[in-house]
This record gives sequence, structure tokens and C-alpha cells, in this order.
Amino acid sequence: MLTPSINLSVALAAFSIGSILALNYPIGQFIVPICFLLCALLAFYRLSLFPIIIPAIVPIIGFAPWSGWLSFEELDLLVLATVAGGYAKSVVEGKQPSPKRTSLLFLVLASLMSASILISMFRGFANAGGFVFGWFQGYDGPMNSIRIGKSFFLALLLIPLMARFQDNPANNISQKLALGIAIGLGTASLAALWERLAFTDLLNFSSDYRSTALFWEMHVGGAALDGWLLLTFPFSIWALRTSRGTAQFAISLCLVGLALYASLTTFSRGVYLALIVSLPLLAWQTRGHLNDAEKQQKTRTWGFFRWIVALILLGTMAGLVFPAGGYRGLLALLGLVAVSISIPSVLRGMPFALFLTGSMAGLLSGALLIAITNFLPKGPYALYALILAASFSSIYWQKIHKARTGEFVCTASFFALLLAAGNVSDHWGGIEAFKGMGGALAMLLVISLWGVFSRQALWPNELRWQGCLVTAAIAACGVVAVFVGGDYMGERFSTSGKDFEGRKSHWTQTIAMLQTPWDMAFGKGLGRFPANYFFAIPTGAFPGTYQINEESGNAWLSLVGPKHPMSFGDILRISQRLPISSQGPFQLNFKIRAQTDVGIHVEVCEKQLLYPGGCAIGNVEIKGTAGAWQPVHIPLVGPLLNGGPWYAPRLKMFSLAVGTQSGTADIDDVQLTTFGGQNLLTNGNFTHEMERWFFSSDRDHMPWHAKNLLVNLMFDQGVTGFVVFLLLTVAALWKVNSGSARQHELAPYLSAAFIGFLMVGVFDSLMDVPRLALMYYLLVLYALSIGQRGKMVHLGVPSKQE
Repeated sequence: MLTPSINLSVALAAFSIGSILALNYPIGQFIVPICFLLCALLAFYRLSLFPIIIPAIVPIIGFAPWSGWLSFEELDLLVLATVAGGYAKSVVEGKQPSPKRTSLLFLVLASLMSASILISMFRGFANAGGFVFGWFQGYDGPMNSIRIGKSFFLALLLIPLMARFQDNPANNISQKLALGIAIGLGTASLAALWERLAFTDLLNFSSDYRSTALFWEMHVGGAALDGWLLLTFPFSIWALRTSRGTAQFAISLCLVGLALYASLTTFSRGVYLALIVSLPLLAWQTRGHLNDAEKQQKTRTWGFFRWIVALILLGTMAGLVFPAGGYRGLLALLGLVAVSISIPSVLRGMPFALFLTGSMAGLLSGALLIAITNFLPKGPYALYALILAASFSSIYWQKIHKARTGEFVCTASFFALLLAAGNVSDHWGGIEAFKGMGGALAMLLVISLWGVFSRQALWPNELRWQGCLVTAAIAACGVVAVFVGGDYMGERFSTSGKDFEGRKSHWTQTIAMLQTPWDMAFGKGLGRFPANYFFAIPTGAFPGTYQINEESGNAWLSLVGPKHPMSFGDILRISQRLPISSQGPFQLNFKIRAQTDVGIHVEVCEKQLLYPGGCAIGNVEIKGTAGAWQPVHIPLVGPLLNGGPWYAPRLKMFSLAVGTQSGTADIDDVQLTTFGGQNLLTNGNFTHEMERWFFSSDRDHMPWHAKNLLVNLMFDQGVTGFVVFLLLTVAALWKVNSGSARQHELAPYLSAAFIGFLMVGVFDSLMDVPRLALMYYLLVLYALSIGQRGKMVHLGVPSKQE
């Protein structure tokens, strides 16, 4: 356990640094310091809530597009407030009884990683030409080393706070951490759902719009959302398995469904591959972690093989229905699946003659109703919905009353529903859709009859299990829709070989930039990849850059365009968020200075991050002058931007850029006006550097990322950091799979989280996203800190288990 003097020093340092950050926060100058103080007080009095709070809001706490901050962020403030309040509480409480120490393994690996990061941080300062502090530096400045390096130390500071409560089972720190991570998965998935609702159709899988949620770090590409989904997805399964009561179970099922949807809409091959590997691995690992209720039900639940067969069958049926039957056909199929898994439990044991009579009655009545309703507008859909409701009602009634009449009604409604589903497909897609649905219905009918007349139940008659199967059916339909419903995903997979060759070439270029023995040993320095890549790559790959310059008290923005031919998405944009209520028309006034002729592109777009919706656009060609400033007026042409529906409002963003290849320009006094001449921009004269301004490269992503987690570590921290990271990760995996934490309740979920995250890291850097790095390091350090099931060792004296 840490001594009171150390606790006091850490608390004071965290509070001091956090207060400075809060007082200098660009927006909400009075609110942010107050919130920081309140969070510190909450940590002092209710520290056990923070394992829930921190991971729950990680995906939604980044406001860089509004503030202009890149080096520091809101999560830093939250963690520092937690550390300040938590360590202060330790000082007040004094020594805890029965102190224990973390293992030697934990101390050695944490110390080695700390040393590696510090060395690489100082190498980053040197690589940037020396350390210069700045609130608004970009990725080419020395502050980027601090931006990348601080995540590990923030995570390290949180571990002793979590350890303080672990000895008392009533605190349930493990459950709270898992709950917080599951909520964090939910907040990210809801953000992705909002993004799809706002900027593209919910079921539009043909466009190249890839979800970014609220991970602003994807403004230059990358896989921040992908990494977060794989790091947290296993905890949705934890929520499902540990839910108590129908309401909690239903919420957990919704969480799984939302997370699957968010994962599908990343259109990331790495995400799909990581899910295919990590989820079956999780299913295998959780076999040894059954709770008492699950052990009693083990004989009635399905094993891994049966679930694989079920998924294959569901995918096959969806594949038959979707190409011609579309989403309406899939919805009809899903309703049938839900009825089919409930029917055997209420019909098993009924006389065959009664079953035959009920089926004939259902087919005849269904055919008659179809002939009548097909003449009505939307008749086939209304009839299907009516029969579906009747089927569920009859099943529920029969479960209660167990009468022969109920068996007859259930049978009749089931067969009528089969006809109604076929009619839905035929109405939507014609004979081809009917043929596809017919094949799926035949498969479903055979399985249902087998379930009805088999001597033993083929699947559990439990609402939880049935809910899981229906969720699996929805997931199978979603996968089929992504791959069959549009050309985009098919095109991505068709170019996988070419893309992989491009990645390998990129990785080779990255490693080649380590030119000296010191570079190989300790790396170029944290966060130095973009700046070094700009100078090491062929000239044509230069993505453009920006800088704030000042002379005689006057500041301005210097912009340099990319040195390659540009499409609309390749432009390096300098942007600022606008109020959602801003509709237009817009007019822009600014001053410009250019040595040569240059084109300027300006726009106001409905835009979350990378993909624009509606836009008002203006372009102007500026003649070069001998250092003289020119006033420019540009009316932006485009539709009024109404902001989208109330339930999914569209964010708005103003952007300006150099539209000429290799063009350069100085820009100052930027004013965007609408009705009444109101200026919508803040800091348009750049007096406060990049405050409120934000940059993005919508499609040109390679210059900003090493595109591989281990390659990025090798570049930043050299062989030393590479090896230490591997040791840290392998030790954590060993601890939760074979070590003293293998029976810990979170062990299989932590293991699946690490493996899924690392698999996404094969194709992207990930650790250059501070929010992701903090959570990954926190979970790895937590895994190294825990002992037997439900236990964690404290920092102080050696643990016997280790």
C-alpha cells in the first residue's frame, strides 16, 4: 500500500495539474473548473462509482472539434479529478488493514513500460526540435509526445484506487468495471446509431459511409471506433450472462444488437475478422466460468457446435430471402424464426391427427385471407402482422391453459403465418423473392416439425435462450444484408489482397525511417510518425499542413495544400463547428495573402466528421501578390441546411482549404455570416491560435498512421518499447488464462477483449488514440493486479499467490 505522504503528493499533483487544465479549457471557462471540482469531491466520497463512470463515458467525452484541443482532452480532466479525490481519501483514511503487495511481475513490467515511455517522450521532444509548450499544437509539434504518452500513466494511477476497494466483496469493483465497460459499448453504439440515422439510411449498406460515432480521433482516419468495439464487445456478453430479471436481460440483448450493428457499419474487415475469432474464443473460455444457475441448466443449453450449426442455417435462410425479398422479407423471416422456436414446446405430444387438421385449417384460412387482403393497400404486410400477433397470443395462451383447442389454434396460426410470409416476399419482389422465401420456409418447417415430434426437446424452452437465438438471427440477417445488400463491402473484400500489399509497403516505409541504432533501440519518439512521414515519403504523398504564424502582434493561419491531385475528400480542411440551428444562406469574408495563384475552397456542411451530408459550397481563385493582403467575399451556394430530424440532428461544420495542388496561402479575419449579418465563427483572427478550430483529412489517411499497432510501437518506442509492450500484454493474457487470475469472474472477458483489440491492431495503430490507449492499459494493468476469483491484490507487500 502506498504511504500517506505518497498519496498526498499524488493527490496534490493531480489536483494542481487538473485545475490548470480546467482553467485553460477553451470553452465553458466557468463550468469546466466547477465540474472538475465536483468530480474530485465525488471521487472523495463515492470513489467506487468511477469504475463505472470512466469507461461509460470514454466514447462520448471527446470535444476536440468544438474546443480545438488535441494535446489534452476532457478525459484527462475526469481521470485527474478521480485521482485527486481518491488519493486524498486515502490520506484521510490512513493505512488500510491487512495490506498486500502487487506481484513482482506487475512492478517490473509497469516500471519498464514507464521508463520506455519517458525515454521515447524525451526523444520525441528532441525530434521536434526541442520542447515548446502549447495548448493548440498539432501532430507535428512536441506536445504530441505528451498527448500519446500520458495515457499509460493515467491508467497506472487508477490501479491503486481500484485496489483499495477490492478486499470488500460488497464493493463489487469487478462487476462495476465490467458494467462501466458494457455501458461504454452502449454509448459508442448509440452514437453510431445516431450517426447512421442522421447522415445515411439506417439500412443503407451500399454507400461508403463508415461509422465513426463520436471518436474525433478518426478525423485523419484510423480505427478508433473499431478498437473500442472489440475492446468492449465481450462485456456485452458478460452483461447478458449476469443479467437478473427479464428487464435486464432485454436491455442486454439490445446492447448486443446495437454493438453488432455498430460493428457491421464500420465496414471494417479487421472488425469482422476480430469478432469471428474473439467471440468463439470467449464462448470456449466461459465454459469454466458457469455460475450456479448456469451449472444447473448446463444439460439443457446448447454447446458450441450446435450454435455454429444454428448460425449457418440462419445465415443460409437469410441468404435465400434477402437478394430478392429485401428487408421486408428478412423481417418476415425473423418473425417466423421467433414463432418457430416457441411452437415445439406447446405442440409436443399432440395427436398427429389433430396436428394435421390444424395445419390444413391454417393453410386454407391463410390462403383465403391472402386472397382478400391482397386487394388492400399494404394488405400483405398488415395480414402478416395480424397473424404474427395471433400466433404469439395463441402460444402464450396455450402455455398457460394446455388445452387441445389451444394446440389446434397454434398449429393453424403457424401454417397461416408461413403462407403470409411467402406472400410478403412475393408482394415485394415477385416470383424470384417467393422462390427464395419458399426455400427458407421449407428449412424452417422441417426444423419445426422435427422439434414438435422429437422425443426430447431439441432446444431449451426458456425465454432467455430464445431471446439469444432471435438476436443471433438478427445478426445473421445483418451480416447477409451488409454483404449482399450493397456493392461496397464486396468491393472491399475483392481488393483485400491489393490493400494488404499496400499496407505491407507502408509498414516497410515506416520501419525504414528508423535509421540509427538509437532509433532502433528507443524509437523516433512518441507521436512523431506524422511529422517524420511528411519528410520521408515521396513528395506526391504529402497531405498538406497548417501553422499559426504571428508578426507584430498579428496572427494568421498559413495553409499548404496536398502535393498530389485532389478529390473532394483529399483536401486538408481547417474547420469549426457551427450551431445546429444555422441554416443559411451563408457568406464568407476573409483576408488572404498568396505569393502565387491559388484556389480556396470553403463550405458549410452537415457533417459529423468525415462524410458530408448537405453542403453550401464556395470556391474562389486568388491571384498571387507580392505579400499584400487581399479582401475576399464568397457567397456559399447550396440548399438550406435544415439540420435533419429531431431524433437524429445533423451537426454542422464550416471548413476552408487550399484547393490547388501544392498551393500555399495565409488567411486572416475569417467571418461567416448569415441572416442579419451575425458572425457564426469564433477566433476568426486566430489571436488564440487554433482555439475552436479543428483540422481533418477526410480520405487521405496513410500519412497520419503507421497502420499497425506493433509497427507504430516500434517506430515510437523502438525495440525496447515493442518488447515491453509484448511482455505486458502476454503477461496479462497468461494471468487470466493460466495464472492466478484464471478463475476470476472477468478473466474470459478480459482475454477476449485483449485478443480482439490486438487483431484490429494488425491493420491500424490504435495506441495513437489516447482514449483507447488509456482503457487498454487500464485493463491490462487490472488483469495483472487481480488474483483469484473476485480478488485483487493491493500495492505494498508481496502476495502469496504470486
